[in-house]
Amino acid sequence: METGDIVISRAGHDAGKPFIVVAEVGAEFVLIADGELRRVENPKLKRKRHLRVADKSGVKSPTNAALKKRIKQFISERRIYAEE
Repeated sequence: METGDIVISRAGHDAGKPFIVVAEVGAEFVLIADGELRRVENPKLKRKRHLRVADKSGVKSPTNAALKKRIKQFISERRIYAEE
């Protein structure tokens, strides 16, 4: 799991939602954002084991608009809405 990966949350109140990894914090944690509810200015700290890597985003400089656009594209490509 590295910066720029699209991940699906597997645990917590946001389970099943896609996010993009904005930064890595140590060996166990990453900062994730989706550009809408979790913005780049206030990313969520999440354990790596609570996330599943789904795809590479290709987003070089994370901005809220870029994250929203890439996640929307990912959802339409995969037709995922929520995992249970």
